[in-house]
Amino acid sequence: MPSIPSAESLSGWLSSRIAAYVQRRPDEIRADVPLAEYGLDSVYALTLAGDLEDHLGLSLDPTLMWDHPTIAGLTQALLQVLSAAA
Repeated sequence: MPSIPSAESLSGWLSSRIAAYVQRRPDEIRADVPLAEYGLDSVYALTLAGDLEDHLGLSLDPTLMWDHPTIAGLTQALLQVLSAAA
């Protein structure tokens, strides 16, 4: 059973991953800005889904990134998925 991270740690992890994808510093990535505005496309969404699956130890629907296009929204959706899996 996967452990449930805090919203802050999950959001920080997402910011770091996205910053690495777009070659920016994590503090330049805002939780309320749509990921597409940073240049993330469907390839990055699939990569992020895979990274999240490895990080969280569960299977995710890649459309989660499109349904929740900001770090803030994605963090909340992931916490719900993790809670349901626990």
